[in-house]
Amino acid sequence: MKSSKPSSTQKNSLQWISNLLDNAHDFFVLKDLKGKVVHINTRLLDVLGYTHDDVEDYDYFFHNVLKYKEIGPYEEGLIIELTGKYNIRMSFGIKFSPITNTAGEKIAYLGFVKLRDYAKGHFAYPLDLFKASTNVLEVTEEGVIVVDGKFNVVYVNNKACELFGIKYAKFVNAKFLDLVKKFKPDFSEISLLRGEKIVIPSQDGNEERILLLKYGKLMNNHWKIIIAKDITEDLRYKKLMEQTERYTIAGEFAANTIHEIKNSLTSIKGFIQLLQVKHPESFTYYETILDEVDRVLGLIRNYLGIVKTSEEEEEEKEIDVNAIIDQYILLFEAEMLKKGIKFKKKFGEIPLMKIDKNHIKQLILNIVQNAMHAVGDNGKIVLSTKYSPYLKKLILRIADNGGGIDRKYLKRVVEPLFTTKKDGTGLGLAICKSIAEMYNGDLKIYSKKGKGTLVKVVLGEK
Repeated sequence: MKSSKPSSTQKNSLQWISNLLDNAHDFFVLKDLKGKVVHINTRLLDVLGYTHDDVEDYDYFFHNVLKYKEIGPYEEGLIIELTGKYNIRMSFGIKFSPITNTAGEKIAYLGFVKLRDYAKGHFAYPLDLFKASTNVLEVTEEGVIVVDGKFNVVYVNNKACELFGIKYAKFVNAKFLDLVKKFKPDFSEISLLRGEKIVIPSQDGNEERILLLKYGKLMNNHWKIIIAKDITEDLRYKKLMEQTERYTIAGEFAANTIHEIKNSLTSIKGFIQLLQVKHPESFTYYETILDEVDRVLGLIRNYLGIVKTSEEEEEEKEIDVNAIIDQYILLFEAEMLKKGIKFKKKFGEIPLMKIDKNHIKQLILNIVQNAMHAVGDNGKIVLSTKYSPYLKKLILRIADNGGGIDRKYLKRVVEPLFTTKKDGTGLGLAICKSIAEMYNGDLKIYSKKGKGTLVKVVLGEK
């Protein structure tokens, strides 16, 4: 008794037959014993405007994309219609014959296909528009989609497939609005009239894209052409220009206020020195205050610690980093105690390093303050230092168990003037990153919403 179920050997035979058919000049369709289309040869796909790369499932492609339709009998076979690209309907004659193996068992059915003629779509416009202009439409930098009155896609160029990240076979004949709603659920025809934007998430290693969709009506309002333009770079450039303008304004404001701030601090320093003479018993407190005034004056002279003169660079001395941090943390201990914040230090063995002590203080000031704001009352902050002999760099970590940072803001918190705080300036972490880069290092932030934040600073020597 002959078997009707294909074995693994028979499957290999079908693949061999498929490869053979792809080298044939005629048109062929191959079906398995269950009647499922398993291959359409290269020649037939080519005349229909497709390649094997457009096909994922030959049976689905044959019946849904090519819109297989039986018309009537033909020489012991059938007259069928297949729809190629640009909505061109082609008429074929097809006759299936069984293929047997050496044992006489049926393993597949081979359909010999003969082109009879072709017909344009119900409306001739798509063929007239695209058949003569296809080369132009395929090289344009904008996506072109043509839909019918019910928003079924009748044509889409390669650029549109690339922008949406959808293969042609999945795009053509689909309902356009349904495709777009996968990216923006509330999208409608009104959205097209308004020229709304949609966001295509990152996929296959590509970055997130922002598309602007516009459309117009063609041929007595039956056909609609939709243009998809990638405006990602345009928006980035616009954002960059806006940021540049903000930086310019901020720079002008800083330049106008630095002189007045410097004068005020100089006066404060003078009065503190007088008080230090009158009250020698509080010498340590006054010395700390004076040290801080000098630090702020230094920051002003160096424009927030980012720009330094060559003379000042030559004056840098080797410092005990742990001692500087330990001394500066005293400024926060009172506030931490008041708020019930648990603070823990883990100092590793650090060699003397040629780093400006004011830069260390600036790092501690901004990062620890951020941590204190994040944890609120009864939180926990851990500060640790260690030295990497291999990298010859200091590694400073400050971790907290606060509310964390939203993922969408995580990459932006080090941008100048970006802040999520109501009274924030958006300069603290930007300055810290600039300081780290000044010492051939880096600043990285790891955070999870509701879990906390870890700031890692790596500093070398200039």
